[in-house]
Amino acid sequence: MIKLSILTPVWNQEELVIKGLDSIPRRDDIEVIVRDDGSTDNTLANLKKYKEEHPELKLRVYSNGKNLGVAATANKLLAAAKGEWFHFLMSDDTVLTNNYSGLIEKLYSFDGDILAMDLLVNNGDVWHLDESKDEAWCAQACRFIRRSFVDGIKYPEKVKAGEDWFFHQEIRKRNPKVEYSGVVAYRYNFPREGSLMHLRAQGLIADEDLQP
Repeated sequence: MIKLSILTPVWNQEELVIKGLDSIPRRDDIEVIVRDDGSTDNTLANLKKYKEEHPELKLRVYSNGKNLGVAATANKLLAAAKGEWFHFLMSDDTVLTNNYSGLIEKLYSFDGDILAMDLLVNNGDVWHLDESKDEAWCAQACRFIRRSFVDGIKYPEKVKAGEDWFFHQEIRKRNPKVEYSGVVAYRYNFPREGSLMHLRAQGLIADEDLQP
């Protein structure tokens, strides 16, 4: 039985995506699905090699063949997921292995729709997620989400960034039962120069580009 599907869209992250895979706990009740979005570096080759060298990880690697964008890639990942729950591990981030595994254990007795975790960022600060921050924070990266709860919701494929925020707002409209675990289980690679959110902060992506 697959309890959790860990989903990773990736584009030109030949080194960081491997660090993310290394951080995932080795468990028989999870699957990991990575979809390459037309990378022009060694990302896809590195992923295929990693799959061969790490049979202990239930890893599936797919390729779009060309660049479709992160939203389209995320939609394809969700369609391929088999787990009762899903979580998006972004390609430049990692998880805190033991804490993350502990939260997976909690899913077996959890009757809600979303189990949220806290984040560790690059300067060592911990970002605590609670109800007051639920609207805006980190969307699917800091949440285990029951897959059946989001049936019919898709990522908007016409935005340049912030697609996870729009997806999260559609989830919120369904009034999910949420628990804020207070467990630091996700290492968010922030700030990272060159990321879409960094470009937005620098004024290089306009707000109107983030509209669906």
